[in-house]
Amino acid sequence: MSGSITVPNYPDTNRVPGFYFALDNSRANTATQVRRVLIVGQMLATGSATAGTPSLSAGPSDAIAKYGAGSQCARMVQAYRQVDTVNELWVLPLADEADGTAATGKILLTGTATESGTLWLYVGDSLVSTAVTAGDTAATIAENVVTAAASVSNLPVSLAVDATTAGQIDVTALNKGEVGNTFLLGLNLLGTAGAQATPGGITVTLTQMTGGAQNPSTLASALAGIGDRVYDLMPHPFMDVTSLTAFKTNLNDVDGRWCPLEQLYGQAITAYRGTYGDATGLTYLPDDQHQTIMPISDSPSDVCQWAAWIAARTALSMLSNPALPITGLSIPAMPPTDAGRFIRDQRNSLLYDGLSTFTVSDSGTVMIERLTTTYRTNASGQADNSYLDIETLLTAQVCLQDLRSYLAACVGGYILVADGSKIPAGAQATTAALIGKLAAARYQWQSTQMWVQNPDEFAAAVVATNEGGGGVKLFLPYQFANQLWVIAGDCQFTKP
Repeated sequence: MSGSITVPNYPDTNRVPGFYFALDNSRANTATQVRRVLIVGQMLATGSATAGTPSLSAGPSDAIAKYGAGSQCARMVQAYRQVDTVNELWVLPLADEADGTAATGKILLTGTATESGTLWLYVGDSLVSTAVTAGDTAATIAENVVTAAASVSNLPVSLAVDATTAGQIDVTALNKGEVGNTFLLGLNLLGTAGAQATPGGITVTLTQMTGGAQNPSTLASALAGIGDRVYDLMPHPFMDVTSLTAFKTNLNDVDGRWCPLEQLYGQAITAYRGTYGDATGLTYLPDDQHQTIMPISDSPSDVCQWAAWIAARTALSMLSNPALPITGLSIPAMPPTDAGRFIRDQRNSLLYDGLSTFTVSDSGTVMIERLTTTYRTNASGQADNSYLDIETLLTAQVCLQDLRSYLAACVGGYILVADGSKIPAGAQATTAALIGKLAAARYQWQSTQMWVQNPDEFAAAVVATNEGGGGVKLFLPYQFANQLWVIAGDCQFTKP
């Protein structure tokens, strides 16, 4: 029996009398794994970070220093930490495309103020409030608006008085590319209920942002270079075909981060600015179970913020239990206008189009309704709902990571012998059949976490075969937990 029991770090050559006990934690790890999120966005040339290199975020102030105030990265870090202060946050900054174009817009003020008050202008959901004194001309107010904007933290645009048109303010996105087109310019968004009104005598005309072009072409190479660190979620602001394809390539099941040889996982999350008609007309969406897209209609909050907020809520839910339905969870977005809010039939249609949905409560709180993936049809072109919900992917990732860690702790570094072999107690040896039983035992534990269901069926159907050469193959008939989405009932009444 010598050597049949291995005591960690104790030499069998010891002859000195005594009692020697080693502490072995290999079977005791029940710690909850903190989730890791990778924000992907553009930085400014004034930032100190190296484009294309991911780094751990130390918070909003650090993000402003690294990526530049008002940059996509800085705004996404700020938005993310508004919701999730627990999970680990990383950032992959991208440089603007050299020959890209920044989106531009205009704010035109005309007239002379006949009363004192405040001009309530918005860039996205960022308020630029400017004091107005009776008698102020449009040109004077325009100059004051530019001064007021300079004190607004993390504003994604620059404002400047136009050199040729009196009272006109030129607005330019800080980052080049298409994302700048999604920043909305607004006036008196809270309305009279929020005590916002334009001072008498002044007229404001807004020309929305447009003309931004060419998102970073370095996205694919940057994703390919992030290494073997696991990132559970990847929020980003891009909606062009090239960018969506880059994420699909990076995350695919064949040779990407979800393939068996990598096991790095990840889910890309972004938002789309557009009407219901625009969203249903997105014919270029990839059939990809590893991407989630939320149409946001005319919400003043921008796509950078929406993507970060959704990822933050998802990460917290994943940390609690990956099988929990991500629904009814609030995010601090400004709601769309009444006309811009998708009604139930529209939301139901979006969910069939591979797009996610949100609702707005009576109090104006925006809440995630359902997060789907863009996977709609299989390789044969047939409708396929197997990867409909993001929770399926989150649960699968956690279960596979857990099973991998468990098997490594149980039989990592062991000798593999034929099924039926007699293994002395404590010997570091195993068989394929025993590994199958270990998998069934862990599945039983996973069922107690409510990640999976029907453990008896799993135990009866799991298959483990010794393939020779030290290899064991497992057939793992997982049945992931479902989410409760609908309760429908027949309220049959009588009038006795």
